[in-house]
Amino acid sequence: MSSYWYSDRENVIVNTAVAFLIYDCVEDAGFAVGPQGGDGKALQDRSYGQWFRSIAARNGFSPEIRRIPGVLDAQPERSPVTARQQEAETKCYNSVGRAGFPELLQGLAGDQSIQNRIVQTSVALTDRDPEYLSYRRAWEDCVAAKGLKLAGSDSWSFQGAGSKEEEVRMALLDVQCKDSSGGAQIPYDILAQYEAAQMKDHQAELNEVADQKAASVERAKQVLRDHGVADARL
Repeated sequence: MSSYWYSDRENVIVNTAVAFLIYDCVEDAGFAVGPQGGDGKALQDRSYGQWFRSIAARNGFSPEIRRIPGVLDAQPERSPVTARQQEAETKCYNSVGRAGFPELLQGLAGDQSIQNRIVQTSVALTDRDPEYLSYRRAWEDCVAAKGLKLAGSDSWSFQGAGSKEEEVRMALLDVQCKDSSGGAQIPYDILAQYEAAQMKDHQAELNEVADQKAASVERAKQVLRDHGVADARL
């Protein structure tokens, strides 16, 4: 399903283009302002908790896994703005909004897109899958035996650790229990099978989403070019 959402890099490009269009509006209102720039952060898919040993050893349960290079260098912290400028900025944020760019991101509240409906249905089917349920029971028994307490009865996360070192220890035990239960990728593989089956029934709609995404990213790149961003940074 990842083909139908913005990649981390595409999301940085689109969001920066939207920021430029908002700041154009602010400048038209008579105020000097510009995008802050800087790098973005890629987040690990944690639908079924931590699943990668080396990331667990480095991050614990933190979802940030790598840096996404920005299209602009980070700028110095902005000085406080006047009430009139803040009012103009708020008005422009509201009037420009997303500037026609779709928010193709997984997990947005209220998202009724076909790709999100496929994910939600697949998650529900996965939750009832016999292989998944067997895996889940084995994992729960393992983490309980190691003294880890779940944050909730159906959660893949744990009650808080007292330190970063403790968090790393817990994350490594989590991955160890997943490995001993059959492998950390099992729930993701089951989910992918259900997604693939549904995608066949909605391929025409998904093709439209893919075209919409490609057009959105290309339009964003053109906005950035129009504002002086070099192709090398796109």
